[in-house]
Parts: sequence; structure tokens; C-alpha cells
Amino acid sequence: MLALVAGAAAPAGAAEIDDLRNAVTSARAAADAATQRYTDAENHVEALGIEIESLQREIATNRERVAELKAITRDRAVEAYKRRGVDVAGFSFTEPLLRIRREKLLQQTNARDDAAMGKLEVLNESLADHEQQVHDLREQARAARDRLAEEQTDLEAQLRASQQALAAFEERLRQEEAARQERERALLAAQRASTARNYSGAYVATGLVCPIRGPVSFVDSWGAPRATTGSHQGVDLMNPRGTPNVAVVSGRAEMRTGGTSGLGVWLYGDDGTLYYYFHLEAYEGAPRHVQQGEVVGYTGNTGDASGGATHTHFEIHPGGGPAVNPYPTVVAIC
Repeated sequence: MLALVAGAAAPAGAAEIDDLRNAVTSARAAADAATQRYTDAENHVEALGIEIESLQREIATNRERVAELKAITRDRAVEAYKRRGVDVAGFSFTEPLLRIRREKLLQQTNARDDAAMGKLEVLNESLADHEQQVHDLREQARAARDRLAEEQTDLEAQLRASQQALAAFEERLRQEEAARQERERALLAAQRASTARNYSGAYVATGLVCPIRGPVSFVDSWGAPRATTGSHQGVDLMNPRGTPNVAVVSGRAEMRTGGTSGLGVWLYGDDGTLYYYFHLEAYEGAPRHVQQGEVVGYTGNTGDASGGATHTHFEIHPGGGPAVNPYPTVVAIC
């Protein structure tokens, strides 16, 4: 009955919670992808804006240079006009050679001015093209941002919904587990009441600690029929898989593997008593001398308990002899 209670609906729950977790992961990935698309669109427009600012600065610099050249040209022309016929450094501008030189100088200045104006015109055209391109891209980006914002809102809503579904399912599992444990406690209480025995004069070991470090439940099943051993020679301590099993006393721990016991620990106590831990999931460490309370293994369902509920079959053999009913001892320490 305990095995049926412990194992009810576990596979279906595990599959459902995996699906919900996968849904959360997929929703988060889709939202992240939408955010990346939105960011890429923003970055592209911003990069073009930076390029336009650079062109505008270059155009401003060239306009200043053109203005300077125009001023120089104008000043030189005025000065040449004022000095016509005046001897400069022993020469007269009215002389043909000096007039030719003056005209050549003006032509060179005008050529530089024309080149600067030409460059300015090219830059203005380039700027106009870029401004139009950015204007178009900004319009496209505005529409894309609106579309991506709606998409992101929808995806974030899906992510929230999947997270809420996962949280609700986990809460349902928690409540179902609490209810299962309550039913198990009620069942154990009923079994104990129905199988009440008189333990007066029964063997009770003293100075021990509980062999299970964690939640545990058990009933007195001493002497119950068993196909492999004839009768049950211990107590089944029901507890979750992987729960630590500890040495009830200090002593020498040996790890053995058997057909019915599965992974087992034989604890030869310093008190002269032999203690068995059967059906373990795994050992803790190698054979050694252990102190009381030291972990020796972990609860499982190996051996002839395979496929059933996880538990530790615990036996007590005073003086290393025949087993005695461990229930009176365990009920006092667990």
C-alpha cells in the first residue's frame, strides 16, 4: 500500500512539468530574439545619424574655408585695383610682366576657390542623399519599432503566462505531495493501531541514533511473510531516494552487494552488535571505521526492492547473532 501511495502519478507529473519548463525556455528565447531585432534596428539608424553628423561637421569646415578663400580673393583684387600703376618693390603693375603675374595669382586663387566650392557641392549632395536615406530609414524603423514593440509585448505576455502555469503546476504538485504524505501518515497510524503489540521485555538497544537523517516512516513488520527469506527480519524505514543513512553507533562499516539486499552496509558496532542497511542507492566512501552519525550510504530500492518504494531495510543482530525485532529500538530513536 505504501509503495502505491508513494508512486502515484509521478511519471505524468514529471512529463508535464518538463513540458511547462520547456515552454518557459522557448518563450524566453522568442522574447530575447525580438529584443535583439528591435535593438539592431535602433543601432542601424543611430549609426547613420552619427555618419550624418560627421558629414555636417566636414561641410561646416569647408564652408568656413570657402569663405576665407573668397575673402582673400576679394581683398587681393581690391588691393590690385588700388595699386594699379603704383611701383611695388621697384616694379609697376602697369608693366605687362607684372600684370601677367597678378592675373596668374588671381587665377590660382580662383582655382582653389572653385575646387573648394566643388568639394562643398559634392558634400552637400552627399549630405542630402544621406539625410534622405536616414529619413526613409527612420520612417521604416518607426514602423518596425511599433511592430516589434507589439510583438515583444505579446511574447512577454506568453512568457508570463508560461511562468505562471509552471508556478501553478509546481504549487499543485506541492499540495498533492503534502496530501500524499498526510494520507501516508494516516495509513501508518491506522496500521500501527491495528497491529499493536506488547513490547514488554522486548530487546531495545540503547545509545543509538536514528539510522535515517531525514523524513522517515515505518511500521512493525517483523515476522511478516517473505518469499525470499520466509519472514521479515527487520524494519522497512520508508524515506525519499538519496536520503543519507548514518551509522547508529561507531564501528567498522563494510560495503557489500547481494542479490536480495542489493547495495548493503554491514556495520559491526563497537558495542558488539551487527547492524544491516539494505537496498541502498549508493555507498558513501569505502569500507572503514566510522563514527556515530557518519554517513555510510543513501536510500534507494536496489536488490529485491527494485521497482518498489524507496526505503532502507534495517536489522539488528545483538552480539552478531540472530536478528531481533528492531522496531522497539527504532521507534525510540526515530
